[in-house]
Amino acid sequence: MKKPNVVLFITDGHRADCLGCYGNPILQTPNIDAFAAEGALCRRSYCSHTVCMPTRSSIFTSRYPHIHGVWANGIPLSTDEITLPQVLGENGYVTCASGKIHFEPQQAYDRHCPIMKDQTPYYGFHEVHLSENKQGLEYIRFVESTFPDLLDAAKSRSPSLPEEAHELHWIASQAIDFIERHASGQRPFFLSCSCHELVPPCHPPAEFAGMYSPEDMPPPRCKDGELDTKPPYQRRCYEGYLKKKRHPNEEQLRTYLASYYDQTRFIDKQFGRVIAALKDNGVWDNTIVLFTADHGLVLNDHYLWRHGPFLYEQVINVPLIWRVPGLTTQGAVTEALVESVDIMPTILDAVGVEPPLGIQGRSIRPLLGGDASAAGRDSVLVQDRESPELLARDIDPTGFSLVGVRTEDWKLIHYPGESHGELYDLKNDPDEFANLWADAGYVNQRMHMEHLLFERLLAARDPLPERVYHW
Repeated sequence: MKKPNVVLFITDGHRADCLGCYGNPILQTPNIDAFAAEGALCRRSYCSHTVCMPTRSSIFTSRYPHIHGVWANGIPLSTDEITLPQVLGENGYVTCASGKIHFEPQQAYDRHCPIMKDQTPYYGFHEVHLSENKQGLEYIRFVESTFPDLLDAAKSRSPSLPEEAHELHWIASQAIDFIERHASGQRPFFLSCSCHELVPPCHPPAEFAGMYSPEDMPPPRCKDGELDTKPPYQRRCYEGYLKKKRHPNEEQLRTYLASYYDQTRFIDKQFGRVIAALKDNGVWDNTIVLFTADHGLVLNDHYLWRHGPFLYEQVINVPLIWRVPGLTTQGAVTEALVESVDIMPTILDAVGVEPPLGIQGRSIRPLLGGDASAAGRDSVLVQDRESPELLARDIDPTGFSLVGVRTEDWKLIHYPGESHGELYDLKNDPDEFANLWADAGYVNQRMHMEHLLFERLLAARDPLPERVYHW
C-alpha cells in the first residue's frame, strides 16, 4: 500500500488566539475550524525562535537554531542540514514547496523558478513555486501574462487586487495543481504550502478588505507601569518605534488589526481550497494534513509591536492542528507542551520513515492518537540572538541574545552577561505583566528555573558533534 501523502500548511506571524478554534470571539475561520473539529488541536505548541528563518529552519530540520546555525533572519540555512523533504524524497516521496520557505534571505527567487530545472532539488524539494516578502519571479510572470493591467498593482501589493490575481491565491493554486498532478501517481507526495504576509498592515484582496471593522478590534493587553520591571531594552524598543513614528497609535492599530483579521479570513479560504482539492482528487483519506505557523506577533500587547526579540506567549505560542487518518479522533484537544522541532519526527513516525541522525525533536504521535499514558514535554526551549528587528528601533543587536524556558506554570528568560531577566508566574499572571525576576520572594523559583534552563541547553547540544557548529 502507498504511504500516506503529507500536506504541511504554514502561515506567517499567526498568533494562536487569532483563530476561531483557539477561542477568538470575533475572527471567523470556518475552514480551519472545521479541520480542527476533525483532527487534533495542540493548545500549547511553541516555536523555537521569534522570527521566520530560524523557526522555519527548525521545523524542517528538527534542530534548534543554535544548532542548525540560522540564529537570525538573513542567515541562510546550510545545505549540509538534512531537511524533511530531503528525507521523504529519499524514501520515495515526490516533494513540492509553494509559497514561503525562507531558508535564504529575502529575494525575488528568480534563481529558483521551476522552469530552471538545474536549480532543483531546492533543500530537498523537487518542485518549487516560491514567493514571500519579496515576490517570486514566477508569480510576477503569472500576473504579467494573465492580468497585465494589474502588474503594477501586484508588484505594490495593492489592496485593490481581485482575489484571483492575489499572491496568496496563486500560492494555493500552485499547491492544488501539484495535488492534481500527483494524486493518482504511484509515489506518495509531500507538499509544503505556506502563506506569508500576515504581518500588519496586511494587503488582502478587494473582496476581503473591510470584512472586519476597526471599531470591533480588541484593545491591546497592557498594564500601566509594566515596562518599569522589564529588561530595559523593551522600553527602548517601544520608545525607538515611537521616535521613528513606526509604533501605531490607537486608530492605526485598530486599522492594522482589522487588515490582519481580513487577511486571516482570506488565508482560511486558501486553506479550504487546498483541503477541497485533496477531497476532490480522492486522496483525503490517505493524506496527513498539518496546520501551523512559524511564529506569532505581539500586536501592541505589552506596548510592543511585531515579534522578535520578545518571548511573550503572543509570539511563541503558535497554532498546531493535525489530522492523521486512522490515528487522530474528531475534536481531540491536547494541553501538552510541544515544540515546532517535534513536527518532523512526528511526520516521519506517522509515515513509517526512520528519522535521520541528529534531530532534536520527538514524535508526538501518541498524543495525537489519544494515548492516555502519553505525555508532552516538561518544558519548551525558545531563543533569539542579535535580532535585526532591534536595528529598526535604533538598538545595536551585536552581542544581544536571550534564551527562555517555559513549563506548565512558569517562564524564565535569561540574558547572557546581563543582570536583568524575566520570571513569570503563568498560573496567576497569564498575561505576563508582573516580572518576578528581582522579587526576593521568588529567589528559589528563579534558581529552579535557571537550573532547568541549564539542563535544557545541555540536552540541546548537537547530537552529531562532527557537524560544523555554525555559531
